[in-house]
Amino acid sequence: MGKEAKIVTSSAIATGAAAGLANASQVYFGAIAAAKATGLVGAAATSSALATLGGGAVAAGGGGMSAGVLAVASAAAWPAAAVAVAGLAGYQIYKRMR
Repeated sequence: MGKEAKIVTSSAIATGAAAGLANASQVYFGAIAAAKATGLVGAAATSSALATLGGGAVAAGGGGMSAGVLAVASAAAWPAAAVAVAGLAGYQIYKRMR
């Protein structure tokens, strides 16, 4: 792999990671804000937010906090992968056109 390809690859990965982090933080902090609006703070707000993202408490038939963690993780992974793949594909097109 040439120097130019390494630079493009690392840039695509970094940009994808930033996009994923931005998306996951919007999802998570939106749920935290809703929990805090109900008067919850600290660990209670985090637990409530994750359970809400997971579809509700396990006892009520939802996925609970574990499904909420999965929701936040997938909110980070998909944009990161999409941006990284698009960046690498764009580089491949550019390289073939040269």
